[in-house]
Amino acid sequence: MWPRRKILVLMPCGAQEGLGFKALLDALEIEAVFKEITAEESLDLVSPTIPGVEGTEEESLDCGPTEIVYWPESLHDQYRQWGESRGIMPITVVDFLRGLWEQEIILPVPLNTQQKEQPVLWTLLFEAGYEPSLLWPKEDGQWSVIKGRGLHWVVPETWLNSLLKEEKVGRESRNQLPEGSWTVRKDTVDFYSEPSRFQYIGNLKRYPDAEAEESMYRSILTGLQLGVTWWEVKKNIRWNIDADKRDQRTNRAECVFEDAQYMENRGNSRVGDMAEGF
Repeated sequence: MWPRRKILVLMPCGAQEGLGFKALLDALEIEAVFKEITAEESLDLVSPTIPGVEGTEEESLDCGPTEIVYWPESLHDQYRQWGESRGIMPITVVDFLRGLWEQEIILPVPLNTQQKEQPVLWTLLFEAGYEPSLLWPKEDGQWSVIKGRGLHWVVPETWLNSLLKEEKVGRESRNQLPEGSWTVRKDTVDFYSEPSRFQYIGNLKRYPDAEAEESMYRSILTGLQLGVTWWEVKKNIRWNIDADKRDQRTNRAECVFEDAQYMENRGNSRVGDMAEGF
């Protein structure tokens, strides 16, 4: 009988990103053992065991690790030698995530884009029917994982950068809007389907937290680029609810995000109207 898959994860002492990585593996039902190591730590390469790691004894190979994943590279040398002597080829966390997410679209977002308990981009994709997955830290220090059936994974930007540095993982998305932009007014923010701000999409109330404004607007623009409709955006942006009710009372309607030709025609008339209103 082949031994079941079990990963030995080697990470620096005190690495907070390990909590998110563990939550990810648990959600995917990948058994893993985590060990914190230091550059100064010595390892007996002859010994069949690794201190603090159960199941590394030779007589218990059926429950020992079948893979070794590590970060950063400077900490792995002794464990690489230990693994190779037992037929286990260690790989970096970058290579592991690259293989794990080969067919997925990875969407890193800042932590300050949270709306209630989830980031706003995940909410937009979820409500639009994309069935995205989510890996996100909770206020109590634990991590939440929602495994969807779609291609998109929304993850914290800081967490992903701490593991991958400058590396990229996942497949490229096919954006319905190759580019886009927004303009912040006194009380509102206007969204456009291209950088020249000619093709107008619609506007929202400004986000009340000035430090998180840009991150929020970028997440909304990403949702639009991925195909979320403007109607879905307005419906699910919580701080815009009062403005949305106002628009309904005044019969004010903004552009429904459809095809580029329709957007261009509407943009010709709407930009002038908005310029007069500010």
